[in-house]
Amino acid sequence: MRQTLTTLTTTKAASVAASIGLGVAAVLTVPAQAASVPVDGAARTVASAPAERGTDLPMRDLHDKIVKRHGRLYFQGRVDPGHGPVIVQKKACSSKDCPWRKFKAVKTHGTENRWKVRIYAPKHGNWYWRGYVKASGGYAKSWTHVYKTYTTRF
Repeated sequence: MRQTLTTLTTTKAASVAASIGLGVAAVLTVPAQAASVPVDGAARTVASAPAERGTDLPMRDLHDKIVKRHGRLYFQGRVDPGHGPVIVQKKACSSKDCPWRKFKAVKTHGTENRWKVRIYAPKHGNWYWRGYVKASGGYAKSWTHVYKTYTTRF
């Protein structure tokens, strides 16, 4: 039986863990079973501080997570404040030589500017996913967390 799993990648998880005072192992060993890894709201605020971004402009919060519904993975969120489109990118390996490629541009909808796109996990190896909203309206380019999807056999 195959099980599709997803986790935050080590780089983002390490910075979140350091910002809330946890050890890296505590965050990295908490894979969610094909659901998003919950991130503390305080850690989210610290992780997107202006000193880390290198800009004085405020950033939008994309309230991103990966959920599994009916055996399918969805990368979803809500742009706050403002609207999209949200550009979702995919990467096939963790090295810096492997480029991020555009997977899909997703429009936001509704009064809460929600977005959702179906994503996949490879049969072998890992895929990495992230999204962003372009800079506009006095806001800097805003990024989601980076997620890793993979499939295991039990």
